[in-house]
Amino acid sequence: MRIGFDARMIGHPGIGRYIKNLLNAMTQLNSKHEFILFGDRQKLVPFTLHLTSKNIIHWNAPVYSVKEQISCPFKSHGLDIIHIPHFNVPFGVDKGMGIGKGKEKLIVTIHDLIYTKFPEYLPFLKRKIAGYLIRKAIKKSATIITVSENTKNDILEILPSLSQKTEVIYEAADPVFKVIDDKIYLEKIKKKHSLPEKIILFVGSLKKHKNIERLLDAYSKAKKRTPCNLVIIGRYHSKEPDILKAIKSHGVIYLGEVSAGDLIGIYNLSTMLVMPSLYEGFGLPVLEAFASGLPAIVSNSSSLPEVAGDAAILFDPYNVDDLAEKIYKVFSDENLRERLIKKGFRRCDNFSWEKAAMKTLNVYERVFN
Repeated sequence: MRIGFDARMIGHPGIGRYIKNLLNAMTQLNSKHEFILFGDRQKLVPFTLHLTSKNIIHWNAPVYSVKEQISCPFKSHGLDIIHIPHFNVPFGVDKGMGIGKGKEKLIVTIHDLIYTKFPEYLPFLKRKIAGYLIRKAIKKSATIITVSENTKNDILEILPSLSQKTEVIYEAADPVFKVIDDKIYLEKIKKKHSLPEKIILFVGSLKKHKNIERLLDAYSKAKKRTPCNLVIIGRYHSKEPDILKAIKSHGVIYLGEVSAGDLIGIYNLSTMLVMPSLYEGFGLPVLEAFASGLPAIVSNSSSLPEVAGDAAILFDPYNVDDLAEKIYKVFSDENLRERLIKKGFRRCDNFSWEKAAMKTLNVYERVFN
């Protein structure tokens, strides 16, 4: 079986980690199928340890662009399966590709429905286009992979008849996230980023649904009761200037995007992770924190309770006082922190990229047959 995989978003902070880890796990597990990756050759070569250059087809069409939609590169490669790990399926995917009946061979991963759940985050025209692309991807696909039961339920709210072709396959923390005992390395990371003690860590893009402004207000309340410092890591979007302005006005440490190597160290140097999102398709930072021996306080919204289980403290993401109280509670109770850390390690055992790869390969084989 020849599997075409759209890997253009491998550099993305969220979907990129899904692509990288899933591809590496699938190519390690599988020897009987051939993977053909579509994307930027320079970005893909470092992540294709089990493939050769002939398995990479250069395709640099920008994501969400007109070029992407009309320059369907999957033709003439004798593909049996096409896996697009997002909703941006090109118009020509189900026409004339020589892969049988077209849509029966397409697999799509839908990570979340943020653009339908919070339409106010997009201008009117982009909102309509995103909604159209999501519905098109869902209808064209033979199987829809979702990364949480919450996202599956969101999809079924739109198209209830698709229950039988929607499958949940959980993500996992990248294996690089772990407890680091190398004090010299940790001191190097601490100095490089001028990190203080007693860190509340936030990891995620600076978008409205991440609920950063309420986190800032809760931090201001919590630090009046206990010494603490908020460190924010994530991609800044120029369309959200108010969030950056709020960050600067609260005197927190904003590091922007950091390398994976540095992020591992920063998790280890922090006291807790706070994930205050109003909506998440999965919530990888929760598992990354657990794997790094870091207690977590997470919103009780969308997929986050599903991922965290009983290993994190939950709070109402609309209630600033609730979050401030729970930040104080974790800082002031060492026994609570230790219990959360132990639960976090156990919770990570429920998720692995090997499991995700096996289930995804099973989907390919079922669709192909």
